[in-house]
Amino acid sequence: MLPYASWLVWVIPTLSSLFVPLVARLGGKARDCFAVIVSLAATVFAFSMVPDVYFDTLTNPESTVPWISTLGINAGVFIDPLSVLFANLIAFFGFIIIIYSLGYMAGEEGLARYYFFMLLFIGSMIGLVMSDNFLQMFVFWEMVGLCSYSLVSFWYKRPESVGAGIKVFLMTRVGDVCLLAAIALLYASLGTFSFHDTIAKIGAVPLPTLTAVAFLMLGGAVAKSAQLPLHTWLYSAMEAPTSVSALLHGATMVKAGVYLIARLFILFGPLALSIPMWLPSVAWIGAITAFVGATLAVHTPDIKGVPAYSTISQIGFMMAALGAVSPTSSQGWFAGLFHMLSHAFFQGLGFLAIGGIVHTLGTRDMRLMGGLRKAMPITFGLSIVVMFARTGVPPFASFFSKGLIISSLWSTGDVLLVLTIYAATSVTFAYTLRSIILTFLREKSDYLKKIHLHEAPKIMLFSSGILAVLCAAWGLLGNLVAKFMHVSVEIGLSEVYSSSTLIFLIVLFLGGFPVYLTYSRKSVLIERTRRTLLAPLNTVLEHGYFFDDFYEKVIVKGFGGISKGLRRIEVTGFGRLPYFFAHGIIRIANGAHKHVENAIFNRLPQFTANGVISLAHGTREYLDVFVDEILYIAANRTLLSASKLRKTYSGSLQHFIAAALLGFLILLILIIATMFR
Repeated sequence: MLPYASWLVWVIPTLSSLFVPLVARLGGKARDCFAVIVSLAATVFAFSMVPDVYFDTLTNPESTVPWISTLGINAGVFIDPLSVLFANLIAFFGFIIIIYSLGYMAGEEGLARYYFFMLLFIGSMIGLVMSDNFLQMFVFWEMVGLCSYSLVSFWYKRPESVGAGIKVFLMTRVGDVCLLAAIALLYASLGTFSFHDTIAKIGAVPLPTLTAVAFLMLGGAVAKSAQLPLHTWLYSAMEAPTSVSALLHGATMVKAGVYLIARLFILFGPLALSIPMWLPSVAWIGAITAFVGATLAVHTPDIKGVPAYSTISQIGFMMAALGAVSPTSSQGWFAGLFHMLSHAFFQGLGFLAIGGIVHTLGTRDMRLMGGLRKAMPITFGLSIVVMFARTGVPPFASFFSKGLIISSLWSTGDVLLVLTIYAATSVTFAYTLRSIILTFLREKSDYLKKIHLHEAPKIMLFSSGILAVLCAAWGLLGNLVAKFMHVSVEIGLSEVYSSSTLIFLIVLFLGGFPVYLTYSRKSVLIERTRRTLLAPLNTVLEHGYFFDDFYEKVIVKGFGGISKGLRRIEVTGFGRLPYFFAHGIIRIANGAHKHVENAIFNRLPQFTANGVISLAHGTREYLDVFVDEILYIAANRTLLSASKLRKTYSGSLQHFIAAALLGFLILLILIIATMFR
């Protein structure tokens, strides 16, 4: 390890960002070279930490400096396989995106501001994963949120960009409040923010408190990693430049929640497995998000919206795997992290390829595309690599990571959980194939006939090519990654010929074949079905399952109504209160209504006391009767349900549920595949 590498890997990009405006005064080339050199330096320092962690030769894994001396809080770094893995991914990916930006952002206004926030983004995210205490981690957690808001709103002259940035900032703040509350609870119990002290003292935290901490931190992860129900901000964030989207999805903000959940398993140790309903909650939030995100991706006409919803879905895969950790195996923990790496490469490549398309066409609407296979053959090849890597076609990396995820979910014994992930896998192939057909394979649209089509700039293709190689080769490095993470998991090419691979390919076929019939063969039967039976489902997908409608009409307008009501009371009521008060004082002073005053104020306490007593008696009697009735109804319903369940043979019930779910999922996949773009 290079001297002080664990500090310099995040200090250099963070502090260097402050000098970007000064260097920019020397010229655009000086500014661009400065950004490249800084990101390269961070990558070198990150790579230098790998050998010591891989061979377990760290002599001093803990390094701290005084920070808040009055409270005895130090700033430090926490060097372990998890932190070094994330640091390398963030630094390397940031370097690739900075190079890509040289071509994609060429000629844009405000590039000093752009590179300032990009370097700060990279440094803050690395600082987050390298922090050795919760307080320091939370500071970087907020800095990451600030950078994402600023970069999403980079084109601030566009109202939609500003609105998207505000939405990102506000929705993720919900998770930030949850995380801060969890940190405060943990500090109140342990008296420390340190990760090392937390590991040593976590057994002293009462189980109810630990449960509250775990679920609050899950809330922080859900918001930051765009999981249900706080997922809608990630699609809105597509108003950012595509280079920002690639960094946001591939290695920074949305991966922070995955890191947090993975870190909790290390900090809480075996106690994490004993927290009531926490692991099933993590797994089910991930599984449902994986399926919902995939269905939204198969419907959107926005070429950037496809990888946006795809990221929501793929992070759901990671969360589902993390929730499948068992006392005897950490396979789910490793599966989630390995898929996190696979996702970074193929999703990053997808955004870089899309950036070249948008850069050339000037539109994100796939309905205006088509026939790009001949005009942009290199981009087409890169997109095919994305399709194979994202869907998990062997031997690409996500084939192995998704195989590990499914295997870990089977170990939980929850068949419905596995079927949900299989359904999400099938729809993943559907939306990826659909975007390939609409963009490259169908006939050229009238819009494109008016445009001079050409390949993306070479610097953009060079950056994309590096990620394409990693997408193809990363699966072969799975055993090295497992050894680096100190996890006993075997990944080999022999798995390609297993029976599970056949099942996996059948699942992909179920998702892809209807898309082929819909968009290539233009099946009349599917068209009729779409027009007659699927209009309601089409409406649901068009509105994104009505999440944003709910937030807008219920939460935003609800709080707006309350604010207006309070304002009206303030203006019409409290605003006139001084006048009435002064007028009353004058009249009392004149003695005009002195006898009325005496009559009222002498008897008011007695009337008030009698009223309160009567109300209390009436309320108690009403509540007693109401609670008795509720308990009586609940008891009768419970006994009736129990008597019916006794008559049902459990094995037959399980078989019936499995058959019904399988039929429902297959039918749903076929239905979704017929949606209009």
